[in-house]
Amino acid sequence: MPTDAELLMAAQKGDMTSLGTLLERYRPRLHAVALGLLGYGPQAEDAVHETFLITLKKLHHVREPGAVGGWLHAILRNVCLMSLRGRREEIPIEELPPGAEPATDLSALEEKIDRMAVRDWVWTALSALPETLRVTAMLRYFGSYTAYEEIAAILGIQVGTVRSRLSQVKIKLADALLQAAGLDHSRERAEREALVEYHKDVWKKFSVRERDAFLSHYADDLRVTYPDGETLQGRIHLDREVDGDLEAGTRIIVQRILPSRDITLIEAAFQNPPNDPYRCPPGMTLVLTQRGGQTHRMKLYYAPRPPTPEE
Repeated sequence: MPTDAELLMAAQKGDMTSLGTLLERYRPRLHAVALGLLGYGPQAEDAVHETFLITLKKLHHVREPGAVGGWLHAILRNVCLMSLRGRREEIPIEELPPGAEPATDLSALEEKIDRMAVRDWVWTALSALPETLRVTAMLRYFGSYTAYEEIAAILGIQVGTVRSRLSQVKIKLADALLQAAGLDHSRERAEREALVEYHKDVWKKFSVRERDAFLSHYADDLRVTYPDGETLQGRIHLDREVDGDLEAGTRIIVQRILPSRDITLIEAAFQNPPNDPYRCPPGMTLVLTQRGGQTHRMKLYYAPRPPTPEE
């Protein structure tokens, strides 16, 4: 049997099978400690899941592989402490052991996952989630708008619903970390890269000359939901928006494309014409749902407009 240190060093190189094995080895002991601190109930299991996600995020910070067991227990104890204090949303950095960060503050997760070579595993795990959980997780962990209030505005739901969904995501990702370790992610990676190239090609067509080609990627019965909650059925509404932007000379610069099977998040900036610098807000986030090679649903969120000189 490999030692804890051997499993940790392999995990730090991106071997998710080793990470899953390591966490499975410690799960009974961590759960027992959580039960002793929090009592019987869902809070103990939730604390273990939270510990797993912190481990996933901070794995590369462990400098003494042989001491990983103590490191895991220190994280768990601090998670339990915050639970007892009733402060579930954030854990102050100063109250965590060295190398650990707030369990739900994962805004830098994308960069650290790249360094750990486990990005493909995370995307594969996300793709297995139900649509409502997946889009919430994509916005929280990989998008630019990570605050609960911003995610609620983008999706048109209550902040409490965002918290509830992210709690479910945390549990499912922690379980997937144990169950899906060691899968071959090459196919998922190729599919995601192909989707990114597809959407890049679509937005290259946002021009007067290729207006029809651009709009052909959206279904005739497209359902568009605006930030204020208004929902309109039919692509004709998107046609009018596009025609207005093109006629005014507004450009849209795509900055980030995050695809996950049939859901894609697109973050873009508006470049307004010189004669109308306040025509459009600084940027937007689109949540697109695809089916059969076309987008059938679109949710829009606009970045706050800067005040005009008159204001």
